[in-house]
Amino acid sequence: MKLKKFSKRELRWDFYPMFLKLMKQGLEIEAFLLIISTWNFAYFRYVARSFNLDRFKNAINSLKLEFKKLQKLDFRTIDFDKYEKEIKKIFETLSNIKEIKKTGASKMVHLKVPRVFVMWDSYIMRHYKCYKGDANDYFNFLKEMQRRFKNIKLLPGRTVPKLIDEHNYKTITEPALEKKK
Repeated sequence: MKLKKFSKRELRWDFYPMFLKLMKQGLEIEAFLLIISTWNFAYFRYVARSFNLDRFKNAINSLKLEFKKLQKLDFRTIDFDKYEKEIKKIFETLSNIKEIKKTGASKMVHLKVPRVFVMWDSYIMRHYKCYKGDANDYFNFLKEMQRRFKNIKLLPGRTVPKLIDEHNYKTITEPALEKKK
C-alpha cells in the first residue's frame, strides 16, 4: 500500500526526532512527557496539574520485562499472538493512568518500541471500530495494521509503525479534523 501524498505537512511531526533522541539518550520519562504534552495535548492539558510523576515512573518501571521481550522485534515479522499477554499488560497499565489514557498510551509504547507499536487517536480508533479503546482493541488494531500494511514500502528514517501512523493520520484524522472546522 502506498502512502497518500501529503498535501500539507503536520508541523508537530518535527517533534518526532526529538522524542527519539531523548529516548536514545536515556531520558525516557522526559520523552514520554514531551510526546504526551505535544501529541496528546488536547487531553493532557486538562489533567497536567494532577499528574503524579512518581506513580507514572513506577508504572513504566513495572513494565520493563514486557518491553524487553518486544525490544528487538519488528512489526513485519512479529507474531502478535505470541506476545499478546505482554502487549495487553503494557497497554492496559499505561492507558489506566488517568493522565495518559488510550491515545497517550499508544504514543508512549511507540516511543519505547518504535519498530513494533503503531500510534492511534480517537478518529483512528473509531475508523477501525475500536470503540472501547481498551487493551483488546489495541491488540486487535495492531494485528489489523499488520494485515493491511504487510506490503508497505519503507521510507528512510521511519519505521513501519510510524509510516502506518502517518498514513492513518493523513487519511483518517486530518480529514475528520477538517470536517469539524
